[in-house]
Amino acid sequence: MESFRVLTADGHSLAARCFKPHGEPPKRAVIIACALGVPQSFYTRYATWLTQQGVVAYTFDWRGMGESAPDNLRQYRAKLIDWALQDAPAMMQLVAQRHPALPISWFGHSMGGILFGAMPQHPQIDHVVTLGSGSGYVTHLAKPLRYVIGAFWHVIVPLSVARHGYYAGSRIKAVGDLPRGIVAQWKRWCASPKFVLSEGEHIRQAYAGVKLPITAVLFRDDTMASPAGIRAVHEAYTGTKVDYVFLRPKDVGAASVGHFNFFHGRTGPQGWRHSLPWLGMA
Repeated sequence: MESFRVLTADGHSLAARCFKPHGEPPKRAVIIACALGVPQSFYTRYATWLTQQGVVAYTFDWRGMGESAPDNLRQYRAKLIDWALQDAPAMMQLVAQRHPALPISWFGHSMGGILFGAMPQHPQIDHVVTLGSGSGYVTHLAKPLRYVIGAFWHVIVPLSVARHGYYAGSRIKAVGDLPRGIVAQWKRWCASPKFVLSEGEHIRQAYAGVKLPITAVLFRDDTMASPAGIRAVHEAYTGTKVDYVFLRPKDVGAASVGHFNFFHGRTGPQGWRHSLPWLGMA
């Protein structure tokens, strides 16, 4: 594994990692984009397994979280849309420059998939996979989360931000530490049935302009995203085809998967092999 830094066009430094296959040259590059508040280290097992399939895999931490966060988040300024407009293009360009002859797959987990439509498109990316990438609007959430989300937004988040100057999610084991601007924009999106499209007409047009086919994956035991929420996000891709893949844990040989555990070791190679066709490795 190689650890390095990536500089964005607006001057932010992102922590990234590269996982290279041994022996034969790679057949494809895969960029794994983290869920909100989930560090890139969470995806290490899966990225390592991908190298055994002839893939060179990349992970990274979005600005303001994980190893890309400054020592003190209190004064740090960032917006969620910066992840799409600045961080993602920086990673796409770096991977393309390192592997100019390889096709690239984007595998976005939760927010890492939600934001794909807002990202500038890169010609080497030919497969897009989103996992658990659903709308955060209350009626689009899975049950029972939709019944308690009000307390999160109107009590827990404001109190945490007021006390710490940022959302200190790691202290209460709810998401992770995030800059106040990231959480504020996330909250605004979740307050609207349009979700990310509430950011403005330019974002709606960006999603509509995506031409790549997308595989949208959801596990039926996901306690955060729901089928309705997945469709609410992906219906914004009016210029392409979305293949919806709704799976039960037993379909991948797991007892439970939920929102996070596809990448966990307990799912393992037996379950991970299902992702190869999604990534263009069939």
